[in-house]
Amino acid sequence: GEILKPHEVHSVAMAAQFKEYSKGQVIVRQGDVGDAFYMIEKGFVDVYIREKSDTHPVVTLKAGDFFGEKALLSSDVRTATCVASARNSSSEEVKCMLLMREDFVRMLGDLEYLLDRSYDFRKDENDGKG
Repeated sequence: GEILKPHEVHSVAMAAQFKEYSKGQVIVRQGDVGDAFYMIEKGFVDVYIREKSDTHPVVTLKAGDFFGEKALLSSDVRTATCVASARNSSSEEVKCMLLMREDFVRMLGDLEYLLDRSYDFRKDENDGKG
């Protein structure tokens, strides 16, 4: 089953913003309150977790990857620092599409509700099969 209905996907797309980050620029910082979900459109993003290493990324994300999804569930603190990677060429910036939690909740309600709705739909669909 789908989590979002087609008109909801359209609403999310309309609310999304685009932002560019220069090489070395911090996008989100571990410990800060999360308020946005990021999808990488272009470039690389290094992910650092303080408890593991301040100098070596635990992973490098690329175009098509995303981070900060927990911000859609709650305004909890960030569990990692994400930085526009040095792997990007000097002229290339990281371009992200971001969705603010406030916009997401205003348009669609709580993400947990959407996940529950999707689960209930799949359960009902499977209960009907013999």
